[in-house]
Amino acid sequence: MAALLNYMSDMIMNYFDDITFISGQNLPECKAVIDGRFQDMFNLQFILSGRMYLGIDGDEKVILDRPAVFWHHPKHSYQYGPASPVKSWHHHWVTFRGPRGKLLMEQGFMKLSPKGFVYVSQPIAYEDTFKRLLELLEKHDNNNHPETVILMEQLLSLLITNKMEEVMDSMHEEAIDRTVSKIRTAPFAEYDFAMISRSMGLSYSHFRRLFRMRMQTAPYDFILNCRMQSAAKSLGDPSKQVKDVAMESGFSDPAQFSKLFRSQIGLSPANYRRTLFK
Repeated sequence: MAALLNYMSDMIMNYFDDITFISGQNLPECKAVIDGRFQDMFNLQFILSGRMYLGIDGDEKVILDRPAVFWHHPKHSYQYGPASPVKSWHHHWVTFRGPRGKLLMEQGFMKLSPKGFVYVSQPIAYEDTFKRLLELLEKHDNNNHPETVILMEQLLSLLITNKMEEVMDSMHEEAIDRTVSKIRTAPFAEYDFAMISRSMGLSYSHFRRLFRMRMQTAPYDFILNCRMQSAAKSLGDPSKQVKDVAMESGFSDPAQFSKLFRSQIGLSPANYRRTLFK
């Protein structure tokens, strides 16, 4: 039994021995100024908060002021440091080498963006994974190496998942834009957002969130605004009474119409009309 356990242990360790971790740190108030390259190693870095600049090979610097991951490859030089008015940032980094490390870097992280960095949509989950990896490194226990490797691959997996979600969201944004165009063209038509959501492969709550992100308002609020904008145009016709415009807009109660019109346009229908015919 002991021989079998030793065999299994050796097999597991051999499977993970194609990457070597060198060092890593979690720096809540990093103020480092770097200008150079990291020879013979790869470096994965994560900014959780704060503000920093990042340049690669002397090219134009970008400002990272929200959670982001960037990386170092020995072939490139890197320039970064704190960006005013903030004087530090919350920084995580880990250095590594080996065949698996090269694969992770060149076929994984570097494939995510030619810019050399990506923003992180789930920073808390990313920080938890990174912190766990760094905690294991600090123990200097080879028995933790397999888990450390798995955590490293999870750091890549989280970003890949994030990238795939961005692609899907982009496709959904196009579908939302088409829906918005239809609403603007025919604001008084009936729209079943639950059915529209299903046609996009989304739950209504997910659709509503994406719609709000895209249009800065909820779907039904957007329809209401479009309808009131159309009603405002109709009020420009002096031959129509307010109650006529209310009926055209789908409201049998002029008082309810007036209340909703004021909420969207900022004036009651009567006062709005007065501004048109001063």
